Order: sequence, then structure tokens, then C-alpha cells
Amino acid sequence: MNRHLLTLVVSVSCLLSSQADDKITYEDHVKPIFRQHCLSCHNQSDQKGGLALDSYLSLVEGGGSGEVVYDDGDASASRLWQLINHDDTPVMPPNQDKIPAEQLTTVLKWIEGGILENSGSTAKKKKQNALSFVASGGGKPDGPAAMPESIPQTVPVVTKRAAAITAIACSPWAPLVAIAGQKQIVLYNTDTAELLGILPFEEGIAQSLRFSGDGQFLIAGGGEHSFLGIAAIYNVTTGEREATIGDELDVVLDADVNSSMSRVAMGGPQKMLRIYDASSGELVFDLKKHTDWIYAVAFSPDGVLVASGDRSAGLVLWEADTGRIYLDLTDHKAAINAVAWRDDSNVFASASDDGTVKIWDVVSGKVIKSIGAHAGGVTDVAFDHQGRLITAGKDKRVKLWDTSGNPIRDFEPMSEAVLDASVSYDGKRIVYGDWSGKVFVAETETPKSKQTLAANPPPLSKRIEQLESQIADLESEDPTTDETATRIDQLIAKLKSLQQAE
Repeated sequence: MNRHLLTLVVSVSCLLSSQADDKITYEDHVKPIFRQHCLSCHNQSDQKGGLALDSYLSLVEGGGSGEVVYDDGDASASRLWQLINHDDTPVMPPNQDKIPAEQLTTVLKWIEGGILENSGSTAKKKKQNALSFVASGGGKPDGPAAMPESIPQTVPVVTKRAAAITAIACSPWAPLVAIAGQKQIVLYNTDTAELLGILPFEEGIAQSLRFSGDGQFLIAGGGEHSFLGIAAIYNVTTGEREATIGDELDVVLDADVNSSMSRVAMGGPQKMLRIYDASSGELVFDLKKHTDWIYAVAFSPDGVLVASGDRSAGLVLWEADTGRIYLDLTDHKAAINAVAWRDDSNVFASASDDGTVKIWDVVSGKVIKSIGAHAGGVTDVAFDHQGRLITAGKDKRVKLWDTSGNPIRDFEPMSEAVLDASVSYDGKRIVYGDWSGKVFVAETETPKSKQTLAANPPPLSKRIEQLESQIADLESEDPTTDETATRIDQLIAKLKSLQQAE
């Protein structure tokens, strides 16, 4: 009996010893790696960036920009990991290759294991990743989604070529996309590529486009540089301009309306975030924090917060009802070109010229994940209803990412930098435009299949001529086949519609 008991004790001791050996700890495994590569610059006597890595307590406390590792086991949120793995800048060690792969793996496993200090430490229970998301369909209207009905198709300005695409927005609940052109906003059906209407924007060029949460209204921010800036709200069904908000002395670079349609926020070269009452047009808040041009403005879907980003990497979350600063976020190193909210308002993303997209937990203010998305800079970012990300960049590419920020696919590169991208209501298509004025619609599952859209459609008379020519060509073939006859009928119906609009 005693012999069996002794055997059991020895076995348990060996098991516990083995488990202790499996632990990766700061003292036994990670500090020696830091000593080899990091401690000459990050020690108690010389804390570059306010960060010391030669003490566990100092490491956990973080540096001048805050915490660098977290005990929840999520390496993607670790600033330390992002820099030593060269996912973000400044890369560490500076001006050198990555540390050896085996050592990187050790650091990664240490973070994933709960950043244990020593063999006697116990890992905390992992928190649920804030990127976990279940689509709810919140904000969807009870009845049919708004679509244009008999909106004029007269072209206000006829140009030989399109200008750089400044703004694209897809309706959240309908097969509809709005594209900014010169003194006009062009509406297309994302399923059929059919031109549905043209909204005049006489103040100049729309620099931003956004649909209201229910898809019934379109807000356009823009104007003329160094002269005028406004935000215009259009009824999607009728095309009527419901309101013109603001009277800026310079162009509005981004504007948004909250979920209740009661507040409009806008920003631009004047460096002020201005929030207006949508009904009266009166200024409610004139918010000063940014030190450079404001490039990005967006209300959270629940209307509680509004995010703003500027040309000098400033990124701020404001309380929409009070105008008070909720979070001042400093992780980006270059201009913030776009911000986007996930449907649940718990997470938002920021796109920067530093090449990264950062996904933020709104409650903690921490970066959940930093994605090295596009070399040269990220120009746009958007969420679909599933929580997936779409990004566009100066590397001429558009990319699709899963809900955890992992790459799904790249789309065929454009000829110039991609400036804007938006995802259709059903997540099946991405509409994106580049510096040369080209606009494409690509399917998310078959990215090589794409259509083109014109931000500068030809005059109505020219489109009628084109349709008449297409009908004549089909009738000269064999119009008796079902497919040809159906196509002819469709073109004739479209022709009649244009003739009535003429």
C-alpha cells in the first residue's frame, strides 16, 4: 500500500514538474531575449519611450504611450508584439532585421500564455475577444429599403474624363451606391450597374458620402476649397435635398449624421469638429482639440459617440450629446484618412497613412488589433454587416479581412492609388474608385469578376443614342431566341424611361 502511495506521489510530482517546465515565463525565457536585443535602450536607467524591459513590473506598466502587453493572451493587441514582429512602426530592434524566429515564437507563446512572471505565476482566465461579433441586423427598416424613384438623370456637368474619386457610399439595406462626381452625385444599382439618378451638388465636389442608418437619407460633405463648405442631406427615394447644413469658410472633408437624424457632424481644414442641429441648422458644439485638418468624421451607429481623425495622426472620440472628449487615442504615426464603426458600436477602425488599420475597443480604448494593411498608406476602411473589414490603399489595392482582422483576399490592383471603397448591403460586392477616376464593382467571392461605373456619365441624349444602337445591333442578330428577346425588352424599357426623363 505504501509502495503504491509512494509511486502516486512521485508520479504527481513529475507531472507538476513537467507542467512547470512547459510554462514560458518572463524570468526564465523572455528576459534573456530582451537582454540580447532590447535592454541597451529599454532599461531602468535609459528608458527610451518611457519603457523599461529589464523589470517585469516596469514592462507590465508600459511606456510613454501606455501598456505594451496585456494579460488576456491576445498577441495581436500587444504593442510589443506588433513592433518586434514588424507589423507596425517603429520596428524593433530599430534598423535591424527581426529577431530570430525561434525567439519570436517564445515571446508569442509567452503573451498567449498570459505573460507569466515566473514558474510560480498563474495565468488569468482569458477575456472574450472584443472582435467576437454576431450580426444582428440592427437599424434595418421595417418596410422595404429606400431606393430611388424617378430621380432626374440630367447631367449637371459634362466632362471628358472623371476626376479623382473623392467619395463612394453603399446603402446599408438596398442595392444602391452613391459616387461623387463634379457638381453631382451619381446613383447606381449595385446588382445591375443601372444608373438610377443624378443628384446635383452645386457647391462643388462632394468629399464625403454617407447613408443614414436606415438608408433613407444620403449626407454629402464638400464644397469648394478656401471658399465654402457645407453638408447636404438628400432624400434617397425622391432625390430632394432636405437640408443644407453649415457655412464653412473652407471645404468640408467629411460629414455624418447620427442615427436619430438630429445631429450633423463635420470637419475640414479649419481643424474644428462642428456639430449642428439637423432640424434648425444651428451650431450646437464647436469642438477644438485637433491641431491639423480633420480628414475623418463618423458617428457610432447608436449615436452615443462621434470619432474624428486629422492629418497629424490625431484621433479623438467625443460624447455626441455633451461634446466632451471620451478618448484621446495616440497610437497612429501619420494622417488618419478614414474611420468606420462596426454595427454594434463597440468597435471602430481607423485607417492611416502609416500603413495600418487599427481596430479599437471602445470601452477600454485599447487597440484590439493593428493590421499592416497597405504599404504607403491606407486611404479607406469600412465594415460590412458581418463585421468583416474592407480596406483601400495607396498601393493600388483593395483588401477583404475577416472579423478577426485576418486577410481573406486581395482584389486586382488598380492603375492608380485607390481612394475610396464601400461594401454593398449584402456583403457580396465592393465598389471602389481610384485617383484616375475609375470606379469598379467587384464580387467578394469572385474578385476577378467586376463591372465599371462612371462618375461622369454622358449626357442623356448620348445615353439614348447608345441604347438605340445596342437595340439595333441585337435586332440585327437573331431576335427570336429567348435570351436575346429578353435583353431587347429590357433595353427598350430602359430607353422609354430615359426618353420620358429627357
